[in-house]
Order: sequence, then C-alpha cells, then structure tokens
Amino acid sequence: MAETTTKTKTKSTEAKAPVKAKTHYIDATHLVVGRMASLVAEKLLKGESVIIANCEKAIFTGNPIRLRELWQTRLDLRPKGNPETGPRFHRMPDRIVREIIEGMVPFRRERGVQAMRRLRVFIGVPATHKANKWETLKEAETPRTKGYISVQELAEALGYNGLRN
Repeated sequence: MAETTTKTKTKSTEAKAPVKAKTHYIDATHLVVGRMASLVAEKLLKGESVIIANCEKAIFTGNPIRLRELWQTRLDLRPKGNPETGPRFHRMPDRIVREIIEGMVPFRRERGVQAMRRLRVFIGVPATHKANKWETLKEAETPRTKGYISVQELAEALGYNGLRN
C-alpha cells in the first residue's frame, strides 16, 4: 500500500506587526522627468512612499520649441470633448509631473490606485518637509545636453501663471 502525504498549513498564532513602508524624499532639481518618473513608479509599485519636491526644476530633454508645440497641441484637444467630463490636461508643474508618473503605473487597477496614493508632488519644498534629508536619483540626472526645457518653463508656455487654483 502506498502512503499518501497531505500538506497541512499551520497558522502562526503570533500577530504580525505592520511593516512600515519606506518613504523616499526626492529633490527633482535638474532631473530628467521621464527617467525620474520611471524610477519613482517602480518604488511606488513596490509599496514605498515617495515625496517629490522642486518638481518645477525637473527638465525635459529635446528641442524646447518642439516640446512646447507638442504640449500645446495636446492642450488644444481639450475643447473637442465635454469640458466637464474631460479629458483634462494640466498646466501646473506638480500636476504635469504627477500625470507623467501616473502613466507609468496601472492607475485603473487597485494596485495602481494604491500606488498613486503614496505619491506626493510639490512645487518647491514645503515647510512641513524642510527638515527631511532629500535625495537625488543618480540614474535620472541631466546628461550633458544642449536642448532642454524645465517643467516650470513648459507650464508657463501652456498658460500657468504661478497661482494655485
């Protein structure tokens, strides 16, 4: 007669302590937006929190005139739909960066929604976070490039006037 073995699961009687997620404080000054966004999206999907400051000082590489035209074309699509239902294209630097990061996570699924809740993007450094140690992402630092435009300059070209709604 052959012996059969069954696997039994044993439940631990110990209560598991909640794991506190690591928080990354990132200074976006002179970081390439796309590279920074992909690294931040990776951290968010791992369950870590990310706070980005000075998002207006991050840069897009390429011909500044062409970049303005591309974003303005995108903004001009707005009147074709219902203005109340969207699509909504943002002009504020923090919302531009947030939207780019959102495009790199599965934002329509629960995992992506939870990831985006762990993200904070600020224009400048908020007073509540000044004491924190800010890090930079070496992989996203600006290469020696001739053509670039900052998020602030792009936002102003799209109509951002420095005021918060």
